[in-house]
Amino acid sequence: MYSKAPTSATAGERPQSPVYNSPHTAHSPTYNSPHTPHSPLPTPSQHHQGYGDFASDTYYAQGAVPRDEKTAVNDNYEMQRQQPENYTPTSPNAFHHQPVYVPPQQSGYMYTPAPVPGGPLLPVQYGPTRPLWLRLLIGPVRQAWFSWISALVMLAVLVLEFVRNYQMTGNVIQTNPINPMIGPSFTVLINLGARFTPCMRSLPNVPLTTIYPDCYRSLQDTCTLEQLCGFDGFDINGQPNQSFRLVLPIFMHAGIVHFLMNMLTHLRLGVDLERSLGIPRYVLLYMASGIWGFVLSAMFSQGKSASMGCSGALFGLIGYMLVDVFINWKVISHPGQELARILVTVIISLVLGLLPGLDNFAHVGGLAVGIVMGILIAPMRPNASKRAQFITWIVRVCALVLLIVMFAAAIKVFYSSPDPRQICPNCKYISCLPVQNWCDMS
Repeated sequence: MYSKAPTSATAGERPQSPVYNSPHTAHSPTYNSPHTPHSPLPTPSQHHQGYGDFASDTYYAQGAVPRDEKTAVNDNYEMQRQQPENYTPTSPNAFHHQPVYVPPQQSGYMYTPAPVPGGPLLPVQYGPTRPLWLRLLIGPVRQAWFSWISALVMLAVLVLEFVRNYQMTGNVIQTNPINPMIGPSFTVLINLGARFTPCMRSLPNVPLTTIYPDCYRSLQDTCTLEQLCGFDGFDINGQPNQSFRLVLPIFMHAGIVHFLMNMLTHLRLGVDLERSLGIPRYVLLYMASGIWGFVLSAMFSQGKSASMGCSGALFGLIGYMLVDVFINWKVISHPGQELARILVTVIISLVLGLLPGLDNFAHVGGLAVGIVMGILIAPMRPNASKRAQFITWIVRVCALVLLIVMFAAAIKVFYSSPDPRQICPNCKYISCLPVQNWCDMS
């Protein structure tokens, strides 16, 4: 929450002098150096200003970057100083029985107020202890370059989808039947790189000789599977091998509605997290969540269904948030409320993912990897002892091993299984409801 230091009421109405250039905690107001004639102790300054230009009004505004270019977020936060219990802000002599306050040296850490009510204190290291290259590596950074550049790439890809749909069908968007997302046709999305399992490996229920209708300008125009998949066809043996469809669909969307819905989270939560974590850690979190989401989708979805979008990556960000709430449980003002808000968001999103046309496998996969990545890359617990730091690093190593095993096992099973659908036949109900033949829709 926004916080300001209490206003002092000193006798003599003497003007306030500059504040010591020293750190202080959210529970400890700054002090002026001179004493008033009636107060032998330093007096609180007028205001407690934050040390950073904070981000938006989301919970994860610890993407805030201090005004001093040499300041940075640090994983290990020292103990906050606590004020005496009998401190009265408006009484200049409240500390008559306490020793004179001595500002600490500039070698520690402080907590700045959260930008929103109920948010956490923001641990910020000050001083010339983290160079620019290190801030770019592990944060904080002023600009969320990946979030903005990737959003522009997604917009450019969406425009390309409309152009390709016009070239293939003569219309900018699919009109017969209408695409509810206001976008191109099913065949165009596959041709441009959507996650479509028959283009990635052979399936028993999808022969390579399968003919697909409505590929071009009319329903009578047909194409083979290899023509539908595009990208110069298959390998030299004529077998589908387009593994890049685990990555490329992250930057594709089914239409304008789909794009705008994802951008609401991508350019809000995503930007804040990237500024806090730094570009490399955020890119690793985002891409790992998105890719493993499509691996899970390719394994368990119906062979004739296609999917695309960055929803799996965005679920990974939510998974990271869950871990971070638990790590900062004692720092957040209302951690239970924050946890409940995140869980409600997850539950509602997963329930909506059961509707036709949505890929809940990508959502669940992204959420799972986001939780593991959160354990791996989240900042250290505040006030952690050396023993706690050691345990945290052990847990991080275990999380890294688990992440590698998850990717290796899923990819191996997907490509080695004779029929991925038979790995877990009932898992299809994770992404559909058994009503009106929803689970059999393409």
